Amino acid sequence: MRKLKHLFILGLFCLISIGASAQVLLGDANDDGSVNVNDISTIATYILDGHAELFVFANADANGDGVINVNDISATVTIILDGDSPSAYLKCPDDHHPHVIDLGLPSGTKWCCCNVGATTPEGYGGYYAWGETSEKDVYSKNTYVHYNNFTENYTNIGSDIAGSRYDVAHVNMGASWCMPSLEQQKELTDNCTKIWTTQNGVDGILVTGKNGGQIFLPAAGYRWNNGLSDVGSSGLYWSSSIYQGYDGISYFLYFDSADWDKGNNYRFDGRSVRAVCP
Repeated sequence: MRKLKHLFILGLFCLISIGASAQVLLGDANDDGSVNVNDISTIATYILDGHAELFVFANADANGDGVINVNDISATVTIILDGDSPSAYLKCPDDHHPHVIDLGLPSGTKWCCCNVGATTPEGYGGYYAWGETSEKDVYSKNTYVHYNNFTENYTNIGSDIAGSRYDVAHVNMGASWCMPSLEQQKELTDNCTKIWTTQNGVDGILVTGKNGGQIFLPAAGYRWNNGLSDVGSSGLYWSSSIYQGYDGISYFLYFDSADWDKGNNYRFDGRSVRAVCP
């Protein structure tokens, strides 16, 4: 009877955590709104005694792998020690964006809930040339600050600009954020599913990780010259990685209603950026 009661409580808390997944704060095992040494004790107590009633189930799964074990203690310690990193969620817990979303990716990379320059997950945000940190009226080779019109050469600002002064996410959002590399974008497409959908009247893709974490990427199109193209039909999101073979081109994540994959094109085009928190 005692065992059945324990299983009932465990199942109940699993259901509660799934229903309230939008409010999951990974590592907050005792559900007090913060991650600290008390959460380590709570997770250890569960592992040793199986007292599921002590915590909100999904919160205690600090590494987001769907299992609560000693690895979650290590993950919680990391969260505590890395105190300048924002807390990670499976979904946005409120309307105070941006939030760090954990998609359960193998590298541990977390993704932002909003585009750079946007205040909601559905917002298109800004359009930026690769290596520039502000928007402008015309996107062309002649207006690109990293192109020399006299020598007709592109300025070498690095093969990967993540975390540098050329990284629009890092500059505009703060030190915890940076542009995703080509490898991080590929990790996203390899380990998550996408569904073309409409969210709050905006077309785009809902990306879901294996741990249930979700982000929405709006189909914001792109800027070229003084025009805006493919809004509502495709998304083009810069990576921090330059194209290998020609320094005038960089990689980006492309998607439409049918597919998603890497793309590459001229650095001077205006594209969206979705930040990551490594």
